[in-house]
Amino acid sequence: MKITIRTVPALSGTAFLALSLLSGAAVADCTRHIYNKSANVWSYGFTASEDEELDDKALVIVNGETAKIEYVTGDSAPKWLRLEKVTYTDGKPHYKESFAVNGCYLVHDGVTGRAVLNDPADGDVIFID
Repeated sequence: MKITIRTVPALSGTAFLALSLLSGAAVADCTRHIYNKSANVWSYGFTASEDEELDDKALVIVNGETAKIEYVTGDSAPKWLRLEKVTYTDGKPHYKESFAVNGCYLVHDGVTGRAVLNDPADGDVIFID
């Protein structure tokens, strides 16, 4: 299996979201950030359902990078933010979770593993491992 890791500019999360919203009206609700303070490569993206895989929609964020993302409201707005750790030893991500988006807040209860959610602002994500 060949694995390709792409580095994307900090604003690419915004670009991805804009492209995904071309089919319907949406209004930007808030701008937040994903901080990769880990030693690993991560990917993220917005999905319509909890179980939807990112596949080629994944946006990659290498360690030390910050990505700007925009949460939106409206019928066509993505409902989930999917996070995946892209450090492969067996061909699969070691961390793969989806969190419901509620306005600017990521819905969760309890421990979220290697991702700190809603810190320092609601909707922010920090990768820590």
